[in-house]
Amino acid sequence: MAGVFVIAALFIRKNLIDARLLRADPDAIAGDASLSRFAADHGAPIFHARCASCHGDHGEGDPSRGVPNLSDHDWLYGEGQVSDIERVVDYGIRAPGPKSWNMAVMPALATPNPGGEKGLQPLSPGDIDDVIDYLMQLEHRPHDKAAAARGEVIYQTRGACYDCHGADAGGDSAIGAPNLADHIWLYGDGGRKAIFRSIARGRHGMCPAWIKLLSPAQIREVAVYVHSLSAARAARKLN
Repeated sequence: MAGVFVIAALFIRKNLIDARLLRADPDAIAGDASLSRFAADHGAPIFHARCASCHGDHGEGDPSRGVPNLSDHDWLYGEGQVSDIERVVDYGIRAPGPKSWNMAVMPALATPNPGGEKGLQPLSPGDIDDVIDYLMQLEHRPHDKAAAARGEVIYQTRGACYDCHGADAGGDSAIGAPNLADHIWLYGDGGRKAIFRSIARGRHGMCPAWIKLLSPAQIREVAVYVHSLSAARAARKLN
């Protein structure tokens, strides 16, 4: 009988803290050590059950499939705040529903009609190679200077790369366009072959929406746990 009371007490305590968690400003939770620890502890098993199959047990991602690393500070969507992460968990990326992030789709620029309604003109293999040299130049990697100069013109004009990735190739986290100048690559190893594949054939990964499958408290707990992964990595670097 005592065991029943213990379970009931734990259930009541969990509900009370969940209510506190949901009332809190999501981006202030990290500053509350006990609440943050509670949320992360409960978010971890949900992450491992629902998210780890793609993102990995430690949130390390999978560049062979374009699955982002969640344990660093390179955020594809938003700035890595709990509220940003929570929105992705809620509505997904290119998932069904009007609130899903679905603005940035990498067109297949080597195909006959890469932009569809946007009317982009296809790039030749030589054009793509020149753009790659330009990206290599931005990362201070070995490149052909003449090719990089041609690639910059293509990037800033008919390739329309600037439209999503920015004139400085720094990306745009408001729409999920990756930074192309920071040595971190979403797809592949950042080598010429992988970059060529992305430009030529396009990319458009997705993440499912969990808003109908998880409770609001569970979604916030997962978001806090994911936030804690990058915070823990930053702390290790400082020590």
